[in-house]
Amino acid sequence: MQKFYQRLKENQKERARCAFLVLHFGVLAVLLFLARPLLDTTAADREWSIHFLFPCLLACIILTTVVSFCRFAAEPDQKPKPRYVGWKQPILMLANAAYLFATLEFVTNSQFREMKWYYALLNIGVIFVLSILVSLFLNSIRRAMIFMNIFYFCMSLVFYYVYLFRGEAFQLIDLYSIATAADVVGGYKFEITGEIVTSFITMMLVVCLWLQSREYRFARKTRNKILLRVAAAALTLGTYLAYMNLNWNAEFGVISDLWNPAKTYRQYGTTVGFTAVAKYMRLTPPDGYSKDEVTTIADTSEKETKTEDLRKDNADSVTPVNIIAIMNESWFDYRSVGDPQTSESYMPFLDSLTENIIKGHTLTCTKGGGTAKTEYEFLTGNSCKRFPGMVPYVSYFTHSQYSLVTTLKDQGYQAIAMHPNKATNWKRSTAYRFLDFDDFISIDQFSDTAKRYRGMISDQANYEKIVETYENKEPGSPFFLFDVTMQNHSGYTNRYFQADINCNGYDSDEADQYFSLLKLSDEAISYLIRYFQQVDEPTMIIMFGDHSPKLPDAFETWIAGDAYQNLSVEDQEKFYGTPFFIWTNYSMKSESNVWISTNYLSSYALSLTGLELTPYNEYLLDLREKMPALNHLGFLASDGTWYRWNDSDAPEEDLEYERQYECLQYNELIDKKDRDDSFFTISGEKDEE
Repeated sequence: MQKFYQRLKENQKERARCAFLVLHFGVLAVLLFLARPLLDTTAADREWSIHFLFPCLLACIILTTVVSFCRFAAEPDQKPKPRYVGWKQPILMLANAAYLFATLEFVTNSQFREMKWYYALLNIGVIFVLSILVSLFLNSIRRAMIFMNIFYFCMSLVFYYVYLFRGEAFQLIDLYSIATAADVVGGYKFEITGEIVTSFITMMLVVCLWLQSREYRFARKTRNKILLRVAAAALTLGTYLAYMNLNWNAEFGVISDLWNPAKTYRQYGTTVGFTAVAKYMRLTPPDGYSKDEVTTIADTSEKETKTEDLRKDNADSVTPVNIIAIMNESWFDYRSVGDPQTSESYMPFLDSLTENIIKGHTLTCTKGGGTAKTEYEFLTGNSCKRFPGMVPYVSYFTHSQYSLVTTLKDQGYQAIAMHPNKATNWKRSTAYRFLDFDDFISIDQFSDTAKRYRGMISDQANYEKIVETYENKEPGSPFFLFDVTMQNHSGYTNRYFQADINCNGYDSDEADQYFSLLKLSDEAISYLIRYFQQVDEPTMIIMFGDHSPKLPDAFETWIAGDAYQNLSVEDQEKFYGTPFFIWTNYSMKSESNVWISTNYLSSYALSLTGLELTPYNEYLLDLREKMPALNHLGFLASDGTWYRWNDSDAPEEDLEYERQYECLQYNELIDKKDRDDSFFTISGEKDEE
């Protein structure tokens, strides 16, 4: 043993040989240890795995081990000098690009084998270009290929698990929500599939081969290395400009479904699909947009009379001293879709409320995730229809924004935001400053002893904090609080959470856990409502869900009676309709089964308060008379008919209303220089921030 150690100490070649031996045995151990995901599948897949896949992987491990030691035997004791790149290296890089394409699609794309061959070549070409750029920056073929193989394997895991947990494909904008994902990752169950095991083993073997390959470089001298990296930077910039400004995707027939990127990835390949969708992160002006067009739309809107009628109807409204708006995380009622057949009611208290309450469903632009989109819609009155794959908080908040906050503050209200998680999630700390909140209460202000479920602050603890904040205000002073809860956040596989409600018609631990969380939410709502029933100050509470939860696709198919993609637009929209209610501790006319969309909700609530509305609020209320609910998928017409935006029989008049609406949104959000401040505010004064 001592002689062996001495050989390793004195001979670099022996050390490398030993390291690779350990590495290959490690890969073999992984194959044997993780054999179950390969073999524990369907009968047909098991047959293929036992007789083909498993033996092939074993043979590859043995073959690469033999190749490694043959190379060691032929290699001189001294490390050979790097050579300049020749004609063979690009061929090897192209072969590696083909392997990366195949392994990424193998893990993430169940329709991989149905992809057209020319889209496969396009993906390989894009990966090859990326490989060249990385090689130029690193001045090393070997290091670049090792990096690309490890990077692509990691990205295959990201694409796979993001879609598994959220039901939406990973997009470039998701890089801004890494902190949020890190906070809730403990609630998910990471299952290792046979595809992941296969990809990992082949990746390790390919990396082993590249590690043993000879080093090839583009430059050796320092001056040439500097020039090389300058050229690489220029080439990267040129590639980016061509990517953003040339209509390459149309030339290659790549049509980006911006509201369903997963479909784009499956059809055109993950690499091409991802780059095609990412290209549209820039927001462009709507058709016909101009400063004069905005002025015309605003002037025409102010002449409408339907909002005048609404004001007359609510002329005797009590003006609430306290307005509390709560966006309830993943709060959804599956009874609007089908019969969940639960062992007991999960919203008994809300169902029992019949006095001084308006309740129904509010249409959102997202399902399974995307909290900040619904939040933005409620606070600003703008729709996220124009922001597929983007979140305004993250992408477009560079200056002050008019919203429910500014409207209430102009009328003397103190404005407080609350979220029992990190303030930096979705860049809320910056967004809330641009929205003009006076204070932001985040997780740092919650007690360490606050009740938690699955590691997240419970709704009960959240609402107790709301009560505490209310009690600390000056009595009689106007008070507005906007809260975003955390309790019901996916995933629903926490083994330490005891589910009390069972979904009798569908065997799913995830569904049982989710419905049990809804029951806890309902109990917390009971606490909050009962508290403010005893408060003398007029109080309005608005609550709505941000989106439906991410439950298994099979559950959605079961409760809807068919796969989502086979449903009519009306039935598909039910998955975007979260519950909402507006409750007051004073007399108010009750309504039920109201359909609205989140972009209208705050204006609708304001119209019930007797407070002054901005011209934009009045415009939205008038638009709701024409289009009672809308989102990215389609809209509900005034006659009760649901349409998709691209339906040939969709009323032209409604499509024109929607275009005008987009012009106003663009003016408020993007066009700071020519923004029509008088239309979005009560005072008409411009915010200079």
